[in-house]
Amino acid sequence: MEGKHIETIIVGAGCAGMNCALELKRVGRPYLLLADYMGGRIFNDDEHHMNYGAVFFFGNYDNMLDSEKNIIQPTTDVLPKLTDGYCHGDPDNDDKEHAALSFTTLLDAPSLVRYMNFMNNEFLPHYKRFKDNCEVMEVRTALEKDPLISKLYHQTADEMIAERKFQGICDDLISMFAHACTGSRISTLSALDYLNCVQPLTLKLPSLERVLCIKRFDFDKEGMTERLREGAGEVVLGDGGTVTKVEKCAEGWCVTCENGDTYTADNLVMATPIDVTADLLRGIEGVPELKVRNASVLYGYLLECEPQPAFEKGIVHIFSDKTPIIYIAKRKEGMYEIFTEVEFEKSRKFDRYFKPGWKVIGSKYWPRALFTNPNWVNPNNLAPGLILAGDCNGLGMEPAAVSGVYAANKILGKTVD
Repeated sequence: MEGKHIETIIVGAGCAGMNCALELKRVGRPYLLLADYMGGRIFNDDEHHMNYGAVFFFGNYDNMLDSEKNIIQPTTDVLPKLTDGYCHGDPDNDDKEHAALSFTTLLDAPSLVRYMNFMNNEFLPHYKRFKDNCEVMEVRTALEKDPLISKLYHQTADEMIAERKFQGICDDLISMFAHACTGSRISTLSALDYLNCVQPLTLKLPSLERVLCIKRFDFDKEGMTERLREGAGEVVLGDGGTVTKVEKCAEGWCVTCENGDTYTADNLVMATPIDVTADLLRGIEGVPELKVRNASVLYGYLLECEPQPAFEKGIVHIFSDKTPIIYIAKRKEGMYEIFTEVEFEKSRKFDRYFKPGWKVIGSKYWPRALFTNPNWVNPNNLAPGLILAGDCNGLGMEPAAVSGVYAANKILGKTVD
């Protein structure tokens, strides 16, 4: 099909690209999905059921959990109960730890109550409306409609924590969880991204029951590829799907792939990581230059190992943003997943956390993992027929999925902007 003209080309097969394609597929509209591989940051090891990129989902990931789309398949609880999670706030003393629900965090009761009341009564309702709005309008327009979400978008997390007097519980638990989700410093993470990441730690008071689940999942990349090839859709992966050039042309938009194949389309949805999109679109007349937020660096590992005594208790261990390790989670007896900000295998930094004999089963390096700061807003509509999706204005699977839904709605004439 090289050289073919099609109504819509979607570049990138992560959460945004898949959601855009599935929305178009739902109504029988033609599209061509181009990507190096299916899944984007969902980098799944089928044998060990390990995700080296997006590791878990939250209970309000509506688009990722849509039963018709069937993008991810829930598996095990990451943290069945809060007493299974341990917090390590002292970078120099691994033995100084406390459970997520413990005497230490209960002493933070005043800040805990303020935090949970804010999450339940303000943030979660506002965030749900914001996500719904982002399906039918640009992010910048949705922000204008909600002063609270707009303020959180432009604040840093530490500014928000100080202003709302959440310091105690955030220092002892919440901020370590945010660091575990992003690998980013709390001083630079936006307040909105911070609160988005820590939603599963929202509790009902006074029961201390968690409001949202946090689960691992499987992803069937072959099955998704075949589904997206059904009907009016087409998928090209590998060198033939890796876009190396984007141009404006008489037919609308033209893309060239690594193997030399070219395609044209009326609509072009850019759902690659924002730095890749910015490079591909740079210099095209009439297209604004995109702002690329700074990115965290992540290494994901799966190990056969036995933990050192300080990490034998519980299932999950999270750390302050002053350490290069992000979190440790037990998968089963003798097998752990670990995410770090620096290389741990060749440098043998694992020796601090695991007994001699540890063995790396699999790993993945993300030089630009999550784009977290500063808090710029990029337009979704870059030019007639050119739509920006993906992690351009936020982080996480569900925000990216919402951007893909917006792109499809724009093509279908369902948006209000």
